[in-house]
Amino acid sequence: MSSVSRKIVSPILLLLLGYCSTRQLSSAFVTRTSNLWGTRRLEDGTEATSKMSATVERVMADDNTENVDEQGNVVDAVIGTLEKRLKEGSLTDAETSAVITASDSLLEHLGELGSLELRTAATQMDAAAVSNMLDNGLEMDEATTDAAFWAAVQAVDDAEAKDLPLSANVTNMLHHIFDADLRHLLQREKLTTNVTCMKPDDSTGEEGAARRMNYVFDDGDHKNLPLTEGRRCEGGTCCDKCSRNIFPTFASTSESNLDTFPELASLTFNDLEKVSSATIMQFVRLVERVRRTIAYEYGVPLSIILPLQAYSRKYVAGTTQKGGGGGEGDFVTLHTDEATHEGYHYSCVIYLSTQGEDFEGGDFVFNDPAKDMDEIVSANIEEDVEEEEVDVDDSLLELLLRGELPDEPMPVEEGEFVSLEEEIRRAGREMTPFHPSRGAAVIFSSGWENMHEVEQITSGVRYAVPCFFTTCPVPDVAYDQMLVGKPKKDEDIADDWLHLLLAHRKEESMESVGRVKELLMKWHYMCTPLSEH
Repeated sequence: MSSVSRKIVSPILLLLLGYCSTRQLSSAFVTRTSNLWGTRRLEDGTEATSKMSATVERVMADDNTENVDEQGNVVDAVIGTLEKRLKEGSLTDAETSAVITASDSLLEHLGELGSLELRTAATQMDAAAVSNMLDNGLEMDEATTDAAFWAAVQAVDDAEAKDLPLSANVTNMLHHIFDADLRHLLQREKLTTNVTCMKPDDSTGEEGAARRMNYVFDDGDHKNLPLTEGRRCEGGTCCDKCSRNIFPTFASTSESNLDTFPELASLTFNDLEKVSSATIMQFVRLVERVRRTIAYEYGVPLSIILPLQAYSRKYVAGTTQKGGGGGEGDFVTLHTDEATHEGYHYSCVIYLSTQGEDFEGGDFVFNDPAKDMDEIVSANIEEDVEEEEVDVDDSLLELLLRGELPDEPMPVEEGEFVSLEEEIRRAGREMTPFHPSRGAAVIFSSGWENMHEVEQITSGVRYAVPCFFTTCPVPDVAYDQMLVGKPKKDEDIADDWLHLLLAHRKEESMESVGRVKELLMKWHYMCTPLSEH
């Protein structure tokens, strides 16, 4: 046998040897491989089935093997002997070809068996078996991951119905689900725009100080805030790179379905008494997917990224926002997340409805300063249009750049006009809109490089989940002051999930605030195994 053939077959058999050490060939495999081999012929015209059988019989007879155990498990014996004979070079080329054919079919079959066993173990909440299979190279596909999630939901509901502690198998399985979710996401489409990190310029003297004070009292003046390059990241550890990441399919249709998870339309961690376990767990799953994506995209250790706030937001055409960030309204004014809260270092919006189907208007818009006046002009000119054919009023642009208003509305397109307020908004700015669709997400650094707003919704209802993450460390003394501090064993993690998320109990306001604070501080410990704490 040639050295090339030996190099091909030997690793295959070694792999089979490691995989088959404790299993027998199934009847399904025998049937499939018989059908498969029976349709193939080797170079000498011999059917592969008979050649493979003859090869095995000759090799085993020649070696007088006594490796067959009492259960009749011949797989180890056959593979071990074939490996030995291949190394010796005593198989013919035809026999080697038959072994390769058999190996290919066996590997395919064992892969199918492994996937089936993995899904079975996942749906049975056998976290230890799943861990072992993953350690041996199997991967949870999206169907298996989804099946494992719903099995975990059922296990939580069963434990609550029977008033039993939550099994550590459930939370261990959730950790596997979170791992698989990120791997699946990284295989989907992503649109990234790298931008220069920006922060307020503290070196512009009295004029700059006056402009900063004007911004404090006037949200509309946010775009005029003097900036300089760099990342503020107050109290935290941020990456020195900034960007905007759009995931058109951050969550699947089923994962973002408000019929399946109706409470996603109005969920906050402060009021979970009447929220189903499925919705709570799905909400956590989505937020954790964002957290892991931030760690991956920006190279920040997962352990230092914590959610500071995450909630469902409802935008209704014709309404005005009242109260906090979760209140209804039909637009969001221009702002910077890190200016809203100095601890916001990374931001995300997950969309639960689709523009053009569920609502009109409501674009998410990155609002940047235009680099120069020529850029503003060129943004309105098609590349293939002659300059003399374009009706652009340079004096009007200069007027707007000085902060002065024209006497007449400014045309946007032929036959279309905008209000004076819109003229002010667009003056000297470069707008980058994103049209929301259900399951999409926008993830970005929270600094002044990513000023943004939500345009007014003209009809319908728009649902979204804003999330804000910090890299500020939690001091150890904060955990020491908790009734139950950092988890020390798997059961502690399960207890935290139960008491901080899934207990479905009625709470007073102060009790709810304390629980949510502990939940967010413990997030990393609850969403990762002990080995990653």
